[in-house]
Amino acid sequence: MKTLFLIFAIVLISSQAVPGDAQAPEDTIACGRGGGGCQVGACRPGFQNVGTCKGGTMSCCRWPRPGA
Repeated sequence: MKTLFLIFAIVLISSQAVPGDAQAPEDTIACGRGGGGCQVGACRPGFQNVGTCKGGTMSCCRWPRPGA
């Protein structure tokens, strides 16, 4: 019974964190800081494509700023 508990504890602790998934890619962070949002495919009508997200797999879209 003690062995089963030890195995369960080791599996639980080792599955807590997946290396490499702790932080979003740089382009995703830059998109959010610039007031944009990630969109699959092309940006919706009325939005501007201002870059990429998720390592270049998505579009970073932003509503045009007034006067810009």
